[in-house]
Amino acid sequence: MIAQADKGKTTVIIYKQDYHNKVHTFLLENNFQHLPKNPTKKDQTHISKTLQQCNLVVHKKQIKYLIQKNPSPPTLKAQLKLHKPAVPIRPVVNSRTAPSYSVAKKLNEILKQRLNMDNSYTIDNSTKLAHDLTKLTISDSHRLIDLDIRDLYVNIPITETIDIARAQLLKQNNNNITEQICTLLEMVLQQNYLEFQAQIYQLTPISGITAEIFLRNLEQSHLNLLLDSKHITFYARYVDDILIIYDASRNNLDAITQYAVCIHHSLQFNPTLESYD
Repeated sequence: MIAQADKGKTTVIIYKQDYHNKVHTFLLENNFQHLPKNPTKKDQTHISKTLQQCNLVVHKKQIKYLIQKNPSPPTLKAQLKLHKPAVPIRPVVNSRTAPSYSVAKKLNEILKQRLNMDNSYTIDNSTKLAHDLTKLTISDSHRLIDLDIRDLYVNIPITETIDIARAQLLKQNNNNITEQICTLLEMVLQQNYLEFQAQIYQLTPISGITAEIFLRNLEQSHLNLLLDSKHITFYARYVDDILIIYDASRNNLDAITQYAVCIHHSLQFNPTLESYD
């Protein structure tokens, strides 16, 4: 069969059984639970009732446009990480037919409007990264490390992320609006499942903006101290890829990677060291 690599535009020819084995290995390693019954109909009903209760953030005239007409389970495709040992997969879930798809899009709009998130450490493109790097004063003792957050969207804790969102929302919104937004957020995050080979699996992936809520909160808690103390010279993150520059005369690689591992029990990092070849 033909599959896609997760980087570049490479096409991969792979035995179908090997492809299926890699997907099942991913599902097993990330504790995806097999569901005996398709929850689509139940989730659709839950969405309709919940939207009726969130009148402060969703206008009643919008509700009919947020209800999927013919919902079905999201489907999973795998992109192959050719640059990684054993060639694991990066899951790509097509959620366009899911009951919560339109609600999730609306919720992202609401969060962007109602939530002011600091983005001091995130980058949107390579041009911004290059611009930031030109401001640095680098010596021969400086080193570079890339940390890849392993399977970001299936490992971020939902309850903790909702609590962080609630605390941040209350800074700019009243309690009733905050609770309605958090009700929608919890509903969307709990309605995560997919279909693969005619089997339904419960999973805990999370949308991009909610992942950012969790990660930016961690960054604000830890990075200011590290940068101010000169333990690291530069930090930037693009989604799940982190670039760190540090002074090897003041710090060492093992200390940095060990600190990253201890930041949160839900996150795992795959380091890539600077190459001199």
